[in-house]
Amino acid sequence: MRTSLLATVAVAAVASPAMAQVTSATDWEDPSADALLGTYGNVGDYGYDQTDPFAGNYSLFIMEEPLSSTPQGYVAWIRGLTAGDTVTASMWFKGEDSGSGDTIAKGRLWAHYTDEVDTTSYLGSASGPSGYAGDEGVWEQITHTWTIADGQTALMIEARLYSYGENNMILGDDLFVTVSNDNANITVAGVVPAPGAIALLGVAGLAGRRRRG
Repeated sequence: MRTSLLATVAVAAVASPAMAQVTSATDWEDPSADALLGTYGNVGDYGYDQTDPFAGNYSLFIMEEPLSSTPQGYVAWIRGLTAGDTVTASMWFKGEDSGSGDTIAKGRLWAHYTDEVDTTSYLGSASGPSGYAGDEGVWEQITHTWTIADGQTALMIEARLYSYGENNMILGDDLFVTVSNDNANITVAGVVPAPGAIALLGVAGLAGRRRRG
């Protein structure tokens, strides 16, 4: 069963008519690629899952261990932005039920600002939708639009995990990112980066090639 949860913030600024959109996507179908661009918080494990993909053969999994705060997996990095640009992302989530009787885990999209050279930098929260997805144990889609603040040029999109007891894992799949500025550069997880981008992404400590299931 698959449902769609729409949680899109109204756009506060409109890109110039001269600007065209640029889009990128990932479906986590290439296990040779790093599953995440980086992590923050108690991410005990992450990688590729074969037990219940949304589509295709694989999905992303993120596991929290130990339970504390809100772990984050970085799924997309957008650079070359200017104030007023809009970034829209949609992604499917499904909480895994361990059978323990605990509330099923859930996920949602969030984002923060970075500089344009370091995936680990943090220049303030960009927030995200108020809703969650996947806590019914079925695939749900969540969508959000960010409007870039003054002085910011790079946005990191996060997949956030909310765990409950032994239900400490979320699946994710089919991420789509659209930017109103066609000069922007989008890097997504789960895709082998172009040769020129490998050195830059090395600062994230990439190690997400594990398989599960």
